[in-house]
Amino acid sequence: MSLMKELMNMKKLSVAIGILVTAVMAGNAQPTSATTGIVGYSKITAPSGTVAIVPGFVEAAKFTGTATVTGQSFGVSGFSVGVLNPSAHSDGRPNYPTHYIEITSGTYEGYLFDILSNSGTSVTAANVPSAINGQVVSVVVRPHVTLDDIASTSMAEYSDAVNLINPDGSASTRYYAAGSWVAEDYSTAAGHTVIYPGQAVLLSSGGVTITTTGDVKTTKTAVPLYAAAVNYVGPLSPSNDTGVNKLQIASSMAPYNDGFNQFASDGFMTTTGTFYSDGTDILDAGYNPLPPTASDSIEINTGFALSVQSDGYWIMPSPLDR
Repeated sequence: MSLMKELMNMKKLSVAIGILVTAVMAGNAQPTSATTGIVGYSKITAPSGTVAIVPGFVEAAKFTGTATVTGQSFGVSGFSVGVLNPSAHSDGRPNYPTHYIEITSGTYEGYLFDILSNSGTSVTAANVPSAINGQVVSVVVRPHVTLDDIASTSMAEYSDAVNLINPDGSASTRYYAAGSWVAEDYSTAAGHTVIYPGQAVLLSSGGVTITTTGDVKTTKTAVPLYAAAVNYVGPLSPSNDTGVNKLQIASSMAPYNDGFNQFASDGFMTTTGTFYSDGTDILDAGYNPLPPTASDSIEINTGFALSVQSDGYWIMPSPLDR
């Protein structure tokens, strides 16, 4: 199916979000096992309908420093055994990763790996590339942002919901309930469902206000892109809209094939721009290079819809570098 056909099939989706208030406050980074970074909050108003939300912050770091990679493990210390493990629940809840470790410099800057377990001297993670085995890398350990971080008392019980698009193109639905979220069965607790950095979730509501808080990400982010799905992704930028030319996404797209749609702030899926790539620069819908002064932008805390022909990554720059 072509990009345009895929996007036309999503007519019921509205990806417009109005930002009422955004504030960012400077802090001091600590070159130790804990970090106090640039912190702040965003207040988001989502109109009635379905909107794509990208939380603009990450959780505060629990460890920053260097680690030696041995197989699937990173050598870090300072944690109690098992404190970073995925939660084990006896009430039927599915387990989700609670923390991740991310490389913060070098060739793999921005790549993050879910933590599977930890000892007092290391963390074991998922899908660590063999290319970094034996290397010493700069890392940060953070808790995951979850659906509970975007829960709001303005939401309607068992009515307002989110869809998370999975790598195979399927969707997982979560319903707001009692200050948290439940799964498709309306009973299994699911507020701990992970929202990965740069991932958009599709919120359907009668109109809500959401306040998000956290740290501004100061390093790159590797955002996975899947060929089997329409990828709802967006910039981590809690204080400003992001110009399309500032996304640095062109090199992550197959020339003249992969493409994404930008949407208006009207509460409906009104397409205001369709973009492609020549492998180096962003192109408009007519395959013309987008001028450096183009005003096209992705709204703060908002996602866009991207289709790709092959799995890959978008290496998103830090909002401080735009």
